[in-house]
Amino acid sequence: MNIGVNDGHTIKGYGTGAVGIIKEGEHTRLVGAEVRKLLKEAGHSAINCTVDYANSVSQSLSLIMDQANRQELDWFISIHFNAGGGQGVEAYTYGGRQYQDAIDVCSNITKLGFRNRGVKDGKGLYVIRKTKAKSMLIEVCFVDTADANHYLKIGYKNIAKAIVEALIGAIKVTPVETPVKVIAPGEMYKVRKTWADATSQIGAFSDLAIAKAYANSHPGYSLFNSKGQNVYSVAATLTIGTVTASILNVRKTAVSNSAIIGKLNKGTKVKIAKKVGNMYNIYFGDNGGYVSIDYIK
Repeated sequence: MNIGVNDGHTIKGYGTGAVGIIKEGEHTRLVGAEVRKLLKEAGHSAINCTVDYANSVSQSLSLIMDQANRQELDWFISIHFNAGGGQGVEAYTYGGRQYQDAIDVCSNITKLGFRNRGVKDGKGLYVIRKTKAKSMLIEVCFVDTADANHYLKIGYKNIAKAIVEALIGAIKVTPVETPVKVIAPGEMYKVRKTWADATSQIGAFSDLAIAKAYANSHPGYSLFNSKGQNVYSVAATLTIGTVTASILNVRKTAVSNSAIIGKLNKGTKVKIAKKVGNMYNIYFGDNGGYVSIDYIK
């Protein structure tokens, strides 16, 4: 088999990915390199379709597609890590096609201790829409919740093995001997409405600056240390906007061609958390979303 493997985001410049307990751009490379290594050891062709630097997100996506589409691939795999306070693994295919390999990726990673979020429609994602080959974008887990600590505990090699076995069947790998540092629960800053309301928690971070930045996009939330002390709060005041377009797409990230996660009708009132470039970060569903500022007044 010829399999193209893209390590998600750049490591510098534009499009470096999500940052939480771990950095997406760093760990996609650990997983991706191991995936390519295992594929080659099993006798398959693994083509690196990764871009390390780009002057814009659109340039990065275009360069990735140039690498993927210049050869005949049986699969194009793009490895990512999620963000936004959720949990679990999910895979995106064009139209949400339930390819057995994609189902098996989610199932195999779930066996490592993650929630299975399933195979979803990824036709709104550039790399899924523009790749000539059969394609799959994998969101391994979330960088900003307990998922990240569990990922660090089990190690990137086990994630890579789970992905490769979904594609080509069972393989043998040498057990990981190097211990991986796991961030202790006591070092985490938890983002909640109140310390007593554990169900309101939407994130947990080891870095206070990152935790504050995340809390700033969630009015009404506060940061609590391991002792339950409030170390930072965000005012509950919100800006309300009104949708002016007939139908307005709500996207997963602040990129105009990112995945569409919902739609809003004209006249809908939205709560605006912050402005990101030419997009508004709004309260939408469990994890929020982004809409064009051109269609909000």
